Amino acid sequence: TDHFTEAHAVFQSRFGDCKEVAMILKSLGDLNKEDGKLEASKELYAEALDIEMSVFGHHRPQTLNAAGVVCLMLDDFRGAMEYHRRALQIQKKKLAAEQKYIMFETLVLIGNVYYSEQNNLSNIRTQGVDYKDFIESGFLGWIANAHDMRGEYGKAIQFYEESLQMAMSRSGKESKRETALTLNRLGSLTRELGRYEEAMDYHKRALSIQQSSSQSVAKAMTAETCVLMGMVKAKTGEYKTALNLFEDAVLTLKDALGEKHLSVTKTLAQIGQLHFQLSSYVEAFASLEEAERIQLESVGEMNRDTLETQALIGRVLTATGEYDSASTKLISVVDKQQSLFGANHPSIAETNQFIAENFLEQGMAAEARGVYVEVYNMRKIFFTMDQIPIAESMVDVIRARNGRPERALAIFRNAMDVYQEYLPDDHVLIGRLHVYEGDAHAELLEFSMAIGRYGNAREIFRKSVGECAIDSAQVAVNTGKVLLRKCDYDGAKAEFNTALSHYKQLLPENHPKVSSTLSLLGRVEEEEALCV
Repeated sequence: TDHFTEAHAVFQSRFGDCKEVAMILKSLGDLNKEDGKLEASKELYAEALDIEMSVFGHHRPQTLNAAGVVCLMLDDFRGAMEYHRRALQIQKKKLAAEQKYIMFETLVLIGNVYYSEQNNLSNIRTQGVDYKDFIESGFLGWIANAHDMRGEYGKAIQFYEESLQMAMSRSGKESKRETALTLNRLGSLTRELGRYEEAMDYHKRALSIQQSSSQSVAKAMTAETCVLMGMVKAKTGEYKTALNLFEDAVLTLKDALGEKHLSVTKTLAQIGQLHFQLSSYVEAFASLEEAERIQLESVGEMNRDTLETQALIGRVLTATGEYDSASTKLISVVDKQQSLFGANHPSIAETNQFIAENFLEQGMAAEARGVYVEVYNMRKIFFTMDQIPIAESMVDVIRARNGRPERALAIFRNAMDVYQEYLPDDHVLIGRLHVYEGDAHAELLEFSMAIGRYGNAREIFRKSVGECAIDSAQVAVNTGKVLLRKCDYDGAKAEFNTALSHYKQLLPENHPKVSSTLSLLGRVEEEEALCV
């Protein structure tokens, strides 16, 4: 504080009112706020704003928002709302399209004022709050969307739920359309939080409203809702059902909206993701590449959907053994996502997860573990310990570190509890967890337990992704390794040959998984010869 005060005196005496003085006053306001000197902070912000107007011809949104935050802390709701609204007006006028994400912070701050004033005890007693104009202008939806874009899904749900009640209380075609859109937003958000039954219920309600509308209006909207329902099905591991929904919807959307509409590209990306889950990498890459091409032409690279598509392409490149290309793609995506969202966001965490997968596929366990830890720490900001993303991250961190099988088994048990609460028993994630448990038991030389876990996984993968899939091949490899250690050479050979057959059907012939499985078959021959 002393240094800023001294700098203020120097600049003020030499240059009078200038941008440096305004910035110093803003910084002094920040410091006073941190020290709890709210009235002093408010005065400093006001002085900074006066100088900004004389120097720039307008106020800086950062200073307006800072003043609004202090007003809210002082229960000056009207003052806080006025500051934030002025900040939003300036941002709308002056920000370039790719910088619009900066407005989300301002909208969130407006939402904070709204809820604080609505829940203020003295206002409740005097019924002194009137937000009719605010609500009717659509601010609740804007604030909800801002929270959504910042990855704050729980807060977004609060605002959308209130917005839904408002839409349902009105009559007319437009209110029905608004109700259906809000129901779909709630479905998407609850899906992100792993509340899949609730998500599907929201989408079904939206679909019911849309199907009762005129056919010309409902055609594209019902297809979009079917895509969202497919995304829920994909999350619950019903891949083939989801794929059917997507493939039917994309034809309808192309016919109704044109081949270059964003709803079409999002559906193509979902089709690509499902093909990836089913180990159909050629089809996955084709769908994702088509989606990326259209997205780059229409909305550009600094767009949330474009970046998600590119991250999925990076994941396919990793799976097909193109590690360097995958790494380049994924790192580029993270850099752009950080420009859009800041340092932390669920989408950034997911892309970093794909980067860690890339390291792990190359045998770079230490590097993978470091990134997985970053993912875990980032997800803790947005999710709770009893939600799937956190459980998945804990599993990733421990499986990237050998030598602690007992600790791994404990974490796997905790993760299994979370998975079983949200997912069906034959979900791929549960199957993979059985594989990791089998690996830990094998490390403890508990071979019977390991083979039992692999058997459980094999059955789950057979049901969920089919017998010829990468997950099924991995089970065969791991089972073969255990049988080899037990000197069951015929059994090991059979497992390795099964894995090799799958890999040759699914992967390029020079893929590391193909060569490593051939090496394992050679090792069986060597050890069997030595045994004789």
